[in-house]
Parts: sequence; C-alpha cells; structure tokens
Amino acid sequence: MLSQQEIQEFDAWWATEGEWVEEPNQRRNGMSGVQRIERDGKALYVKRMTRHLFHSLRYPFGRPTIVREIQVLNELARAGVNVPKIIYGKALKRNGEWRALLVTEEMAGFCSIDRWYSQHASLPFENETRQEMLRQIALAFRGMHSINRQHGCCYVRHIFVKTSGQIEAGFLDLEKSRRRWVRSKAVNHDFRQLEKYLSPIPVQDWQQVKAFYYAL
Repeated sequence: MLSQQEIQEFDAWWATEGEWVEEPNQRRNGMSGVQRIERDGKALYVKRMTRHLFHSLRYPFGRPTIVREIQVLNELARAGVNVPKIIYGKALKRNGEWRALLVTEEMAGFCSIDRWYSQHASLPFENETRQEMLRQIALAFRGMHSINRQHGCCYVRHIFVKTSGQIEAGFLDLEKSRRRWVRSKAVNHDFRQLEKYLSPIPVQDWQQVKAFYYAL
C-alpha cells in the first residue's frame, strides 16, 4: 500500500508533459508511450503504461511489466552493464487498473548502433575506434548473459554505443527481458533475434563481435 505522499509523487510524474519519442499506442488491452522531458538540466525519459502485465507462477493474476524492467535494469547495472539510470519507477492500481511509470536518465553521449553506422559509414573495418566499439558490444552482451539475462527484444535500435571519449556500449528497452536457467539459451535467443534484422550492422562487424564475445 502506497502512502499519500507516494501517491502524490506518482501523480506528479504521471502528469509531466514533454515531446513524445514513442507515441502512445494501444496494445495488450492497455496503453504505452514514452516522453522526453527536461528536469534540473537533464534529459529524462518518462515511460507510462496502463494494463501492461506479465504473468508468472508468482503473479498468476499479473504484474506491470515495468516492475520487471526496473528489476532488470538494477540487476544489469550491478553487473556493470551500461543501461539507463533509474530516476523513478513505481506501479499502482487505481480503480482496478494498473498504472506504471519508469523515469530514466538519458544515456548521455550514447546513440543507437544503427544511427552510429549512418554517421560513420566511411570508417574502415580495421579502424581502432570501430574495433573497440565492437569489443565493447561483445562485453555488454557478455555482462548481460553472465547473469543469465536474455534481452528478449534484441534489435539494433536497442543497442547503444558511445565512441567519443571512453568507448562503451549498453542496452535499452528491457521490459521483455527474462532470466534463463541455461545461459546458452539466453545467448542463442538474443543472437538469433538480432541476426534476423542485422542491418545496418555489416555481417563482418557482427562476426567480429561474436569473435570477441567467445574469446572473453
């Protein structure tokens, strides 16, 4: 049971307005959307969901998927994987309907891997920056899979990289992540899913990522 102060805080975040980066869409009998806002000089992303639930043996009647995403983000952060920093996350049931919020800080300096390739198409495969970026992607996957976590929605738009200054890689959009009892199942699922829609990552680059991954 949330206190009145917690309910007021939830309502304040729910009422924030900004630029839609994911227009509200109706699916799973509910709504989901993401807005970008400015707060204290920082860019934040506010994900709002209603009736987006996952079901399990522990929660046969369903729990908001954002609750699971918060858990995953915290687990990956502890494992040293670059993921968005959580500013606020909560779910509450109002008039029989689940509402859930996840507010995260922008991954400053990072961009999606598809955007990176559109900006650095002329960079040769042998370039040190490009090779280190591919190694960092392998490290990010390795860190996620080391705790038996499967991304679950592994597409190029959810892999983020930074090559200005310290080169790093990480992930976004982990609401479909799940834990696998056998690590290889997480690896195989994520890699097969990504390889179905690999463009604009060149096959040569992806093979290099896997070479780094299995050499670690």
